[in-house]
Amino acid sequence: MYALKRRFASDLQLERNTVMLGEHYNQVLNSINGTLVQHSKTEHLTLMQQRVEMIEQLHKWVCDLGEFRRSSRGLYTVLERGLLNHVACFEDWDDPRIVELCDRLTNLGIEEILLAISPELISERWRLRYTRMNVMFSEHEISDLTAETLRQQERMFMVIKRLPLPYRVLNTDAMDWDAYATEILGPNEQR
Repeated sequence: MYALKRRFASDLQLERNTVMLGEHYNQVLNSINGTLVQHSKTEHLTLMQQRVEMIEQLHKWVCDLGEFRRSSRGLYTVLERGLLNHVACFEDWDDPRIVELCDRLTNLGIEEILLAISPELISERWRLRYTRMNVMFSEHEISDLTAETLRQQERMFMVIKRLPLPYRVLNTDAMDWDAYATEILGPNEQR
């Protein structure tokens, strides 16, 4: 997300109007005032419907303004993880309300992009992350984190393939976040 923000701030040819909602604005489990709260399926579906409605309203406003140039009146949207967290948690990809949300997102030109890492590099990535944070984990803890990350990644692969949304999977082994931002923005720069 930070690389995308940097790219928008530095490239005057990109769309100037952006909506970027990080994962914490649409995840199932949240820390609210220090207490972990997990939304029910219905609560979270309502939350996702509200997020999509908000984006639709902004998109309609932009369209109502009339002709636009790429850098003035388009709308570029990042909805981090989108419906992935919901469907991965509740396994309701066949629910007509989920299918409707997918249709609405597709009509807005939104695609899912899943960042992935090769399984053999997951433990190395965890070590690097915690070393940078100056936190030490035992090899057993790293092994547990690696297994859980692999399980979650495989689940996300399964979910993204079942949702009726256009999607891409980007391998992040090289950790070249600026290059990934460029790749993500490439086909969308005409919006």
